[in-house]
Amino acid sequence: MTKGLPRLVWRCVLFALLNAVLAVVVLKIHESTLDLARWETDSILLVMPRNEHRDVVMLGTSHAYVCARFKEHQEATERELGRTVFNMAIAQGGGIVPARFYLETYFDQGNTTDRVVYLLDPFVFFNIGSNEQHSFVEMEPFRFHFLAKMLRNLYNYQQLVSYIRSKFSGRWLLQKPELLIHHVKGYPPELVTPERITKRMGTLYPDGLRDDVFKRYQSEFLNIVALCKARGAHLNVAVPPTMLGPETGHAAMMAWLETLRDRGDITLSDWSNVIKSPERYYNLDHLNLSGIQEFMGQYLRPMLDAEDEKVSGADGVRSR
Repeated sequence: MTKGLPRLVWRCVLFALLNAVLAVVVLKIHESTLDLARWETDSILLVMPRNEHRDVVMLGTSHAYVCARFKEHQEATERELGRTVFNMAIAQGGGIVPARFYLETYFDQGNTTDRVVYLLDPFVFFNIGSNEQHSFVEMEPFRFHFLAKMLRNLYNYQQLVSYIRSKFSGRWLLQKPELLIHHVKGYPPELVTPERITKRMGTLYPDGLRDDVFKRYQSEFLNIVALCKARGAHLNVAVPPTMLGPETGHAAMMAWLETLRDRGDITLSDWSNVIKSPERYYNLDHLNLSGIQEFMGQYLRPMLDAEDEKVSGADGVRSR
């Protein structure tokens, strides 16, 4: 009995390993059949380039995600900015932790960029779910290095299980390009009410304004700052426009970010109130196509142009 037991254990281990290898092979074959554009999928890893350069890499929540998830919005973004853009913003309120995972992976795959533009919403500093329990894991293909990244960072165990299990679902294996229809119509002005704004704000801050949570994600954001410095990419942080007014955590976030700006770690712009017309939104806090065009052309591009001129001027001074 004692001799047979180890042999049985080894057979079980070997069987499990063979099944794991077979599963990975199946997933790789399936992934090879997927040829998707950024506006055809919520997955970022499936469309992430390798060994390429983009003028701008964009991070953020759905407020930045809408700039790429619709074909017309992506085209308008690059046209108005006059720059190539790879958008890694995450739908459904993706937080700072998954943003860091994606940015690290972008650089790990040999890619480069001049600037990282983080359209940063205050709530991601206070919302645990956006960072530790986000469903982005169900949107991404199985990659050993991405799983290892999450393991090294002691990422939420349930999310790790979801990451693996979701790859063997019909939703994943039967997926097709999902081309969403871009938003043209404006938001009805009569629906911009204090009650609706308050209700929307409440969904963003389910954990309140806990100082321990704020400090935790400050540390995560500093990892992004350090990563950009190490890769020679300027980090431009901007609060995106909405019709909500200043968010609950706006003042605390801005006070902290201003310290990073003052020591030269980031550039900082507060555009939370610059676009107020409901005609530029398709709901209370997401821009439609005309809103994207106005935001990119009148606010983001002048800021990027000014920063580029500043860098060029500094290079010129050094070269002399």
